[in-house]
Amino acid sequence: MTRLFRRYWVASALAFVFSTLLAAQDIRTVSSLEFHSSNTALNASFAWAKQQALAYVRPGTDSIGPWYEAALPGRDAFCMRDVSHQTAGAAALGLFDANRNMLDRFAFSAAASQNWAGYWEIDGKGQPSTADYRSDDDFWFNLPANLDVLDAIVRMWRWTGDDRYRDDPRMQTFFRETLTDYLTEWQLQPDSILKRPRIANRRLEKGEFVDARGIPSYSEGTRNFIFGADLLAAEYRAMRSYQEIATTTEDKKLASELRKKADAIQHIVETVAWSQEQGHFHGPIQQDLQGYGSADTMLLYFGAVKNEEHLRRALDYVANPAYWKNINIEEESYAPVVLFRYGRSDAAYRVLLDISDPAKPRREYPEVSYGVVAGLVSGAMGIEPADAGVAYDVQSLPQPMKEDDDLSVSSLSIRHNLLSLAQHGDTVQRLTNQKGPAVRWRAEFPGTEQRLIVEGKPVRAEHETLPGGKPISWTIVVVPATASVSVSRR
Repeated sequence: MTRLFRRYWVASALAFVFSTLLAAQDIRTVSSLEFHSSNTALNASFAWAKQQALAYVRPGTDSIGPWYEAALPGRDAFCMRDVSHQTAGAAALGLFDANRNMLDRFAFSAAASQNWAGYWEIDGKGQPSTADYRSDDDFWFNLPANLDVLDAIVRMWRWTGDDRYRDDPRMQTFFRETLTDYLTEWQLQPDSILKRPRIANRRLEKGEFVDARGIPSYSEGTRNFIFGADLLAAEYRAMRSYQEIATTTEDKKLASELRKKADAIQHIVETVAWSQEQGHFHGPIQQDLQGYGSADTMLLYFGAVKNEEHLRRALDYVANPAYWKNINIEEESYAPVVLFRYGRSDAAYRVLLDISDPAKPRREYPEVSYGVVAGLVSGAMGIEPADAGVAYDVQSLPQPMKEDDDLSVSSLSIRHNLLSLAQHGDTVQRLTNQKGPAVRWRAEFPGTEQRLIVEGKPVRAEHETLPGGKPISWTIVVVPATASVSVSRR
């Protein structure tokens, strides 16, 4: 189990435990993913991150099946928050069976006896971890987790094209219960969340986790708040993500109802969590609706900020070393992808190189290596599978550190394709469809271009502005099986 704002005192002990385990482990897991850059520091970061991430993979030779560590190093467990975050890097590495196995286990563990919460942490035997669970009445749980897992499931459905994520009846039960009874029983609906107690559904007077059975945030350091802004953000994102996987008449009706609730939750983010005086979003919100701390990274990660001024100032806050150099490494590991997503590439590279620095305390935490892989593939290269229903399959927006830097990713599996992407400076992208059917590629470039050049022929560029204000130019091209296509802006 991760404790997002605690446990710094265990860093040295964990480093010793981890190095001992790593030295003794037979690392049989391999990944064909490769990343190369003309920047040697980025190559070193990727080489370390890939090796470190794969060192945490467990082959699942017993009944639990494949998985990877996603908790405190050496605990032999995986946690809902950590897995939800690590799935992106794991998917880039091709760890699809492990992602599916762990997300399944979390979703299927949610039950009415637990007020529809899943198991916060599962051990290597497939059981709720004894570090967090005594009974269905006495267990540790952070309320954003169900919602975070739901969003991760949708993201992995997009990445893999595996419809079992969407269509498994047990998964559908998890979606529906999380977005109905779970929200109601934990008092997270828009009309009740501002008046809720800190801990709802308390069943025991005494117990080891009675004050932690439903912490309304990933922030755990204090108890004088009724919810965290990160909970609002996770709730908003889960409701929005559900729109993509609602296929039956019943589900589409629920999705329509949730659209209004998502807007109401997002309004609370902008009006209650925002601090105009401090220029960023508070984290924990108290009973008088005053806040403190910061939730900016998580709000940006879940895409829950819409007000342009708030978005710009929150990005300024996260990009400032005064913030990211003084937070715990779990939270910092989210920052590179977030900053790349909003076009703040200079700051993104600084944070990415900071968390992968060999001298970085607690660099061995599993989220860091998986976060670096995701930061390079989905961040620096900007490679993402498309949302459902759009006119392309994959998109890319490379953001090199310097204008003349070269970047490339090869043997990246997305849906039914094995892809390679090479970026030459800030002007040329070439996508190679190594394996699989023809793929529709949306090639994006920073800036406003009137035309883009596809295999030597000019085409009219389309234009868009990223959240945060950065303009981009793009075009969609079809890359046939076993073929390569180049797109340039000069």
